[in-house]
Amino acid sequence: MSDQHNDSEMSDQQNDSLRAEIERFQYKPGDSKSDVRNVLLVVATLIAAITFQAGVNPPGGVWQDNSPPPSSYDAGKAILGYTDASFAIFLLTNTAAFSTSATIIGILVQGFPFYYLVWLALLLMDCTYVASVSAVLPGGVRAIYIVYLCMAFLLPFILVIVRHLWRRI
Repeated sequence: MSDQHNDSEMSDQQNDSLRAEIERFQYKPGDSKSDVRNVLLVVATLIAAITFQAGVNPPGGVWQDNSPPPSSYDAGKAILGYTDASFAIFLLTNTAAFSTSATIIGILVQGFPFYYLVWLALLLMDCTYVASVSAVLPGGVRAIYIVYLCMAFLLPFILVIVRHLWRRI
């Protein structure tokens, strides 16, 4: 019985130690605004880079060649786009994450020197993302996926507007 008690005490001590270590690195209201902005910029940039890469190189890859006549797939098109409904979920969530991180970057650089050039670069990166994702979408489902892309791109803007309106109430 005492062995179980000792194991339980050790586990509690380890949990307390882990909790203290996590709290040491968490955001605190007294943290420097500059440090917080820098951390958010790094995290948002990392998310943008990862989601951009995932969008232009979809999971499952792309077909390497055209299919012989009874099949219907084309070289360069997303394999999962033909066969798997989860591709739509991937496309929606990945695009929403990309758009949200790009929006965060745009908001955080507001007021910086040449911020309008950063905004232009973000807009062009968004266009590149849409063009790249559109290029790998299978022809038969392209229209519905474009609707998903538009919805996902608008999501962070809708959330910002709703939050703004909610604060006015």
